[in-house]
Parts: sequence; C-alpha cells; structure tokens
Amino acid sequence: MLLPDKVAIVTGGGRGIGRAVSKRFATEGARVAIAQRDPASGERTCQEIRDAGGTALFVPTDMGDREAVLHLVAETERQFGGVDILINNAAVMGENGHFLDLPWENWDRVLAANLTGVFIGSQAAARIMVRRGGGSIVNISSSNAHVPQPRCAAYAVSKGGLETLTRSMAIDLAPHGIRVNTVTPGPIQSRSPDDASPRATEATLLGRVGLANEVAEAVLFFASPESGFITGQSLCVDGGMLINAYRIYGIRDGRGRVT
Repeated sequence: MLLPDKVAIVTGGGRGIGRAVSKRFATEGARVAIAQRDPASGERTCQEIRDAGGTALFVPTDMGDREAVLHLVAETERQFGGVDILINNAAVMGENGHFLDLPWENWDRVLAANLTGVFIGSQAAARIMVRRGGGSIVNISSSNAHVPQPRCAAYAVSKGGLETLTRSMAIDLAPHGIRVNTVTPGPIQSRSPDDASPRATEATLLGRVGLANEVAEAVLFFASPESGFITGQSLCVDGGMLINAYRIYGIRDGRGRVT
C-alpha cells in the first residue's frame, strides 16, 4: 500500500474526479475525509468506501464558506487524529458570463470557492502537517488555466491563480517537509459509470477524453512517497490537448483526420 494509515482530505470527494480519488486513496490504506456540498453524493461515496472495507468520513462542506472549510479540517483532525494529505479538488465550474456582462457576484462566488477556500483549507491543514513532520497537498487545476474557454473568465482566473498558489505554497512549506503540486486535467469524462469507455474526441492527441480514475492515479502519485523529490510542479492529464498542433494548425494527424 502507498498510503498506509495516512489521513487524507478530498474536497469535492463525493463526485467525479474527487470520488475516484477518494476511492483510490482508500484502497491504498488511507483514511479519507470526504468534503462535499451535496450530502447525497458525499454520503454515497463514503458508504461505498466502507462497504469495500475502507475507512471514510463525510463532512458537508461549502468551499465558499470560510467557517465550513475550517470546520472540515478541524473535524478531520478530531476524528482521525491529524491530516497528512489534502486534495483541493472542489470547484465551481461552468460559464460565468461574457466578460462585459460578468456579474460581480458570479466573480466573487467562483473565486471564493476555487481560490480563497483552497488558501484557507490549505493553511489550516498545513499547520497540522507541520506538527506531524510533513505532508502532501495536491491542487486540482484545469486546462482552462492555460487556454481559457469563452465566457469563463472567473473560472479560468481561479485556476490560473491556483497554479501560482501551488508554487508559492511549495516554496514556503518545503522547510516543513510539505510538498505541494498540481494536477491539471483536460477533457475528462468524470460523471460516467466506473466501467464506461471513454468517448472519442479530436481535441486530444490520443483521440479520446480521459477518465476520472486516470486523473486519480496522477493525484495518488503526487500524494504518495513515489513523488518524494517533487514539489511545486504541475502535471497535465489531458491526452495531449494543450499541445495538439494538428488541431491548432488544421492539418492531418496520424489517423488521416483533418483536425
């Protein structure tokens, strides 16, 4: 096992990528605190882990609520005795509005959950990790941090800021044995059944979208001792989407398609 007796918090851990990470961590021996705003999915994933013989705790959490984020970290420490791993996965997604018409309240809501909530939770968890002699924090970004989608200024800025926050955290926390890294997913089929096949797409070099469990493997790598000499880095799990020159230049790829 890669995470025996480790305590991990996974925000947004009840659905999609977060669910895959929570379940994967449990199979590697971690005790998992699942933070989810939606109680139904949080409880369901928590029970799935318990039914498989793992240990999980569900803490209802709105990442845009500062007191709720602090409660998440404190409750995890109270019930599990500490925090060794924090996965900042929860995010407000979707279109936020055209820049000229973007309501201030939309901007505030997205930045509060996607960036400020990460700062507050990471600071609280890192203080516990310092007392325990180290830990690992993994922030889940997005390809939107590099190539923003239209009408998504708030979301793209929150993810770009998250990648910069990763590097700042890595610098300040390294002396305490805490590593901080980013996983940057591209197009992921995150809400499909566990046994679903990925659908085809011309957006990626690999010709398909990714699966939630493929992102979970990258997150596990950064959370585990397997990446013990890596900090302040970002790993794109995007099937080559960001470097898909066939699509950028509109030329034929190796499969004979004009993309």
